[in-house]
Amino acid sequence: MTKKREYSFDILRIISMFMVIVVHVSNVYSRSFGIIGNKSFFISLVFNTISRISVPIFLMISGALLFNRSFNKKKYFQRIIKFILLIIVWDIFYLIWEYYYLNITYTKLYMLIFTPYRAHLWFLYTILILYIIQPVLKLIFDKISNNFKFILLIMWFLFSTLSIINYNIANYFTIFSYMGFFIIGNYLYTYIKDRDLTKYNWFLIISIVCLITTSVLLNYFSSVKRNYFYNIFFAYRTPFIILSSFAFFILVVCNFKKDIKNKFILMLSDVSLGVYLIHGVFLDITVKVFSYQLINSLIGIPTFSLIIFIFSVISVYILKKIKIINYFL
Repeated sequence: MTKKREYSFDILRIISMFMVIVVHVSNVYSRSFGIIGNKSFFISLVFNTISRISVPIFLMISGALLFNRSFNKKKYFQRIIKFILLIIVWDIFYLIWEYYYLNITYTKLYMLIFTPYRAHLWFLYTILILYIIQPVLKLIFDKISNNFKFILLIMWFLFSTLSIINYNIANYFTIFSYMGFFIIGNYLYTYIKDRDLTKYNWFLIISIVCLITTSVLLNYFSSVKRNYFYNIFFAYRTPFIILSSFAFFILVVCNFKKDIKNKFILMLSDVSLGVYLIHGVFLDITVKVFSYQLINSLIGIPTFSLIIFIFSVISVYILKKIKIINYFL
């Protein structure tokens, strides 16, 4: 019997994939505080903040899928080995890419064991750890009651918000913060998959708008006050991003329950990991060829994001035709 494909997860992957690119393009503008105008900076924060739900969504999808499957020892070790190889191959790829294209030399190769060479590859390191400990987490959560699960998740939420109170303390518990998204993905999906919650659509949409608006305003006025780009209020583990991620996840899952039929949607979903991995190349190219700061962020962010997205999708789609390369995409 063929396992039913979750159409809503494909939609979420595609949206999150594009949002990741928007985050990185927006960062170029947001980090140019004082160089670009305040209006352009504010707009960059809007794009940046909205798109911050992308990583939590990816983690929630992974959790929802893995926690609903029985443990398979062979697949477990295959998954671990694959992500170790992905880390090695893509760290080396970007090391070579930056050496020849950006003239950047990296000498601390031993550090690649602990930290990614390229910033966005941190996701591979994080998801690898979560995949390793997932069987233990599943064993624990299968044994405890739903009420106790709920209490633990509330504690996780409260603890994660410590990043606003003391960012340095919260940094020591980063993996704990991401673990929560991994677990909550399964918890939410199990609860909502057989329920019709579409009557709450407007409540969810308004909640997302309010949360994002609050985060944008806090980041903007904090940056202006400090006279530098201050981004603590859209960190992945802040309540604004946590709650807006939950709301968006529920919104999409509840409104896209039909079986998938669109081949284009399927294709985009299947290249999502590859696009995540390779888009840094096209980001580097656009940053080097164009002067982002000379183009208003209202035009620049969607334009450059779309260009990077299109070229990344096309590249991955073509490269996946090559069997040995497909494994790493």
